Amino acid sequence: MKRTWQLGNVLALVFALVANFLTGAQILDLPPIGEISDKYATYLTPAGYAFSIWTLIYLLLIVFAVYQARDLRDPRDDNQIPQLLGPLFIVASICNGLWTYVFVKEWVGLSVVVLLALTASLYAALWRLGVGTTRPSTKDFLMVWLPLMLYTGWVTAASIVNVATYLDSLDVTISPLASIVVIAVLTVALLALLLKRNLRELLIPCAWALVAIGVRQIELSQSTSVAIVALVCAGILIVAMLVHALARGLSYELPHRKRSDLTVGTPG
Repeated sequence: MKRTWQLGNVLALVFALVANFLTGAQILDLPPIGEISDKYATYLTPAGYAFSIWTLIYLLLIVFAVYQARDLRDPRDDNQIPQLLGPLFIVASICNGLWTYVFVKEWVGLSVVVLLALTASLYAALWRLGVGTTRPSTKDFLMVWLPLMLYTGWVTAASIVNVATYLDSLDVTISPLASIVVIAVLTVALLALLLKRNLRELLIPCAWALVAIGVRQIELSQSTSVAIVALVCAGILIVAMLVHALARGLSYELPHRKRSDLTVGTPG
């Protein structure tokens, strides 16, 4: 079964990459995602440059896919990643690929469902792998934890924007005040994840998204209050990450936890 999961993870990621390429290159004669996003823009829509983070995320996911399949021909007991993940990464990758098509077809309500399924599967993957609750080896951190946390963080922010987009498609206006409340709630939730689960790197793409939201509001002169709150909350997340790094160390020195090699491991 291990080899099945390993191969499935690789093929599912290839599906997601191809689907995104076909949509982005407009080979399928569909409008670009940016055009649809602009059509239903809200106070929570980030500046266009923010989506460039996908390049980094996909590169890291390729590294992850190769790393988890490194013993495909000669399975070793020390590589527990495929069994721990089970179908979760496969589900996430399929949802990723489906979302691009569903969104550009302007099936916005369905796109919310797909993206929430993607988000849920990624959080489940983090929990299953013990991310943030064990001390990883350097390789596990760079090739498993970091790719999945950045991916999950960005999808978390994207899910909120997607819900706002759906409401806008229904002609439901999201006011600046409501947008500020959403940003504040997101920030508090992320700080809770940092304190309770040590998901530090997950905050990076969320802070990136908040900065991009603030930049867009400034560029369009839409809402100064939303821009200020978004930038302040981004700053809070950045400071919180730095404090956490100083307190716990870049190698996640967790008290009363044992080192794990997946290699990711089980809580001590």
